[in-house]
Amino acid sequence: MLKFLGRGSGFSDEHNGACFGLGNKLILLDCPMVSFRRLKNESPEYFAEATDERFRELRERDKLSGEADGSRRIEELIIAITHTHSDHIAGLALTIHFARFIWKIKVKVIAPSSEVLKNLDYMLTEMDGCSRETYSIVTADEYIADSGDEGRWLKAVIPTIHVPELSGKCFGYQLEVDGRNVIYTGDTCTLDTFLDKITPESILYTECSAYDTGVHLYINKLLGYKDFFEENNVKVYLMHLDDVKKIEEEAGEAGFEPAPLA
Repeated sequence: MLKFLGRGSGFSDEHNGACFGLGNKLILLDCPMVSFRRLKNESPEYFAEATDERFRELRERDKLSGEADGSRRIEELIIAITHTHSDHIAGLALTIHFARFIWKIKVKVIAPSSEVLKNLDYMLTEMDGCSRETYSIVTADEYIADSGDEGRWLKAVIPTIHVPELSGKCFGYQLEVDGRNVIYTGDTCTLDTFLDKITPESILYTECSAYDTGVHLYINKLLGYKDFFEENNVKVYLMHLDDVKKIEEEAGEAGFEPAPLA
């Protein structure tokens, strides 16, 4: 299941970003600076082992067969972006550069829409100088349509509402991870756009704010969905947290937990 490299809100020390392993690929959801820093310091394989039982088993098999260092490697990073706020993409270009020069692995960036794709591609090529030979970028819909069985983990991109300045440019994702339906909201002030994707037994990773700012999902508003979650046996994990202690106190009785850190 998903593990988080950081789960803080925009003004925190470690911003929100998640990952999971999938064979020889590591999937990242957003790429804040903490994601780059932890990938650089701990390696993509570290996070693949933490999230993908099959990858962990294959690494152990490599060691037993005489490959003492566990030679199996991640061959591709896939980075799905929810929106372009700096606390979600600040580490993206550095990760692409590092993958080129140090890891020597491919990077695929998934943009939630064609408009966001244009913004990201401009930033990466014209502002950060990423070589087009070092990464590819596609929309989520293109990835779903073209990647076949390898792309089955990505089920849908879900438009949502965040800040007025990024109207029409903020999204979440519907995923399939370990055979489970997973909803990842990104930054949002509502769950209404996600409800038709939250099926019984789903896992929901949703942002949660201790403060009512109008652009993030206020804890009291989230608690209003409690009956729906209970009726559908939905497991709720909280991310993008601005006040962990306050949120834990108010959400704990409802059975909501902070998203697990890797």
